[in-house]
Amino acid sequence: MRYVIGVDVGGTFTDLVCLDEKGRINVTKTPSTPRDPSIAIMEGLSKMASMLGKDVKTLFRETTHITHGTTVSTNTVLTWSGAKVGLLCTRGFRDTLGIRFGIRENPYNFTIPQPDSLCPRYLRMPVQERINFAGDEVTPLSEKDVYQACDFLKQQQVEAVAICFLWSFKNPAHERRALEICRTELPDCYVCASFEIQPEIREYWRMSTSVINAYVGPKLSAYLTNLMRSLKEEGFDGQLLITQSNAGVIFPEVAIEQAVRTVLSGPACAPAAAAYVGRALDLKNVITVDMGGTSFDVCLIKEGKPMTTLESAVGGIYHMKLPLVDVHTIGTGGGSVAWLDKMGVLHMGPQSAGSDPGPACYGKGGQKPTSTDADLVLGYLDPEYYLGGEMALYPELAQKAIEEEIARPLGLDVVDAAWAMRRIIDHQMVDGISIVSVQRGEDPRRYTLVVAGGAGALHAASLARVLGIRRLLVPKTSSVFCALGGVIADVRHDFVRSITCRMGNVDLGQLNYGFEEMRSTGDEYLEREGISIPDRYYIKSLDMRYKGQYHELEVPIRIKNVGGNYGDLDTSALNDLVDEFHQLHENLYSYRDTTETEILNLRMAACGIVHTPPLEESAFVSRDASAFIKGQRQAYFEERGGFSSTVVYDGESMEVGNVINGPAIVEMITTTVLVPPDAFLEVTPYSSFLMELTK
Repeated sequence: MRYVIGVDVGGTFTDLVCLDEKGRINVTKTPSTPRDPSIAIMEGLSKMASMLGKDVKTLFRETTHITHGTTVSTNTVLTWSGAKVGLLCTRGFRDTLGIRFGIRENPYNFTIPQPDSLCPRYLRMPVQERINFAGDEVTPLSEKDVYQACDFLKQQQVEAVAICFLWSFKNPAHERRALEICRTELPDCYVCASFEIQPEIREYWRMSTSVINAYVGPKLSAYLTNLMRSLKEEGFDGQLLITQSNAGVIFPEVAIEQAVRTVLSGPACAPAAAAYVGRALDLKNVITVDMGGTSFDVCLIKEGKPMTTLESAVGGIYHMKLPLVDVHTIGTGGGSVAWLDKMGVLHMGPQSAGSDPGPACYGKGGQKPTSTDADLVLGYLDPEYYLGGEMALYPELAQKAIEEEIARPLGLDVVDAAWAMRRIIDHQMVDGISIVSVQRGEDPRRYTLVVAGGAGALHAASLARVLGIRRLLVPKTSSVFCALGGVIADVRHDFVRSITCRMGNVDLGQLNYGFEEMRSTGDEYLEREGISIPDRYYIKSLDMRYKGQYHELEVPIRIKNVGGNYGDLDTSALNDLVDEFHQLHENLYSYRDTTETEILNLRMAACGIVHTPPLEESAFVSRDASAFIKGQRQAYFEERGGFSSTVVYDGESMEVGNVINGPAIVEMITTTVLVPPDAFLEVTPYSSFLMELTK
């Protein structure tokens, strides 16, 4: 038997999913180990091997590849624990990184200072050199300045260096030479240059992205090197793949070179998994929600394709410009801490109890009440069956924490306080869903809610009811959705070339040469990674705007790779692109202009197919689910005016076609599904639960 394994390291749990060659899925979770995430990964792989009746070495011999979504890069930025970074920049532009966009992050609050830079000013070293907008050399590179900068940065004991010169994306000669010098003079430093990371117009975006890459590079490099060594020592000789923020995967050696591409990599894979499971049931328009222990991630998928963006800010502060899945994240999860402000107003999060000490009910010393504590008090969780009974919960500790921190100060009983906690966290998640749907002109009532995350299925029906969504899909793999998304992801490398020109005088030869150059570079990466030519494909697009606009839109090029020319553009194709731009602009902003259009950037993704087994389809068995009733317990439903006797089902054993009516609770090892009154749930042929709200 051959296997593929997906691993996703979260703030609270590390998730693993294993697919065999027949499409059968096994899942498991283990508490994360923030000090060294590889410890939890190896523990999880050991658990997975035991589930399959094997030892780890046997499992590794039968595993073709392991995909890994990591929060190492993201958390490095959020916790300010990255490398000490130096920056080489063009003389006269030392303060670009600090000036940012030239405005305050919050223009209406002058008491909030500008964010600290990931590279302080004294470590930004100006270098005499200049390339102009056409790519011509105006001022030669002063190698003396570069050597002096290296000497100073060596004295300051920097751990990483980023290089970003003006117009280097037009002519990288100066950056390339500075890179050579720095790697020679600073052999123990992680060194990168913007022409390799993001060769695109707009200097602040390019500089900020390059600095983030340098900031997280050393830590990610050490982590991946240690992980690869641990896997090799245990006998794994397959391929380790690292997920990116664009929902593709890359080899670890490439991830180390371009570490910034792994920032936000974990959440990006859940939408890919949602599109994958939704496609099997012909669900093309879905909203995926992923509620883990620390955060709540939302993404809209339209016509089977997750929404994407080219711009993002880590923690809302540190800007980077790379293609990525447009996931909206808020600090709301099962570990979100309940607290009262000075006015006695109840809040949930964004602080999280994490995995250590975790919620109060974990019994690990946590004193603060969390969303999980509230769900336990309300009867939704079985204290004896958390993680399939592997981990016990302590209701008395949850009640004590809620009473002391919330109920007593507000003059409520514990149950009312727990219900208030739940309502607040649910409304925070509703607001998050509204941002990716209602605020973008999409009617959520036309979408299916695909539920992911260990805590997601407990809250999803409440969210759907507020938004008017009638249908929810809860895959049995929902608690490890990001890990599943990594398993099915293809290898992907994104490239960009800035070529600013008006459509009226565009040079087709220049455009096609730019695409050919990017394809050639992409093929070099795919060749290094062992992707055969038949398994390669390419995705092309243009960044277009109306003349005089500041912002641009990415317009896909819908030409297939035919006859070995990889879909060269011609005049007819350009006219179609202009028409599509007008339509896309009207869809997004409700108007189209008669102004001439222009091209700003060429983009290409060079991809390689990673062969994974399809989902296993099972035959219909029965609509009667009574054989899988585990018992009953009291659970709180506002519709019933309080606690109500609720039937509990064994979700692991339920069969295709089984139908149950709410109120009910469906328990699985890694998640629990709450079926409210006036709802019913059916088991689909693809190991998922389809819930319909009747009101």
